[in-house]
Amino acid sequence: MIDQHDDTITKHLHVAATTATRLLERRLAPLGVNTSQFFFILKLHDNPGLLQDQLVRQDTLHQSNVNREIAKLAKLGLVDKQPATTDRRKYTLALTPAGEALYPQIKAALAAQEADLAASLTGTGVTPAALVAALRQLGR
Repeated sequence: MIDQHDDTITKHLHVAATTATRLLERRLAPLGVNTSQFFFILKLHDNPGLLQDQLVRQDTLHQSNVNREIAKLAKLGLVDKQPATTDRRKYTLALTPAGEALYPQIKAALAAQEADLAASLTGTGVTPAALVAALRQLGR
């Protein structure tokens, strides 16, 4: 089948993102989290006591996605979600001891992912730093 759009940036971004996401899913599966959840473990490790609505604003995430994934992580015993003391309509988030224990494992999975992605650039003339810079520019 002929596809006139085989060599478009959009198609190759989509294929690359799908491939990288599948690989990361396989790396994270033994840890009990997925590609929709690992990000929150990282953020909460680095920002304990973060308000849930700050996650939405800082990272332009959809509120319903944040609510759903935080609820799942709380149910797994990885995140503690408490009403904020200043505004009971908001929630303060922090990793539980189990969430903190999972953090280095997630970091190791991400390091392996980054190494594989960087290795896939070998021979292309593109450095990981240059690729990240180009992707940042595209994401603006």
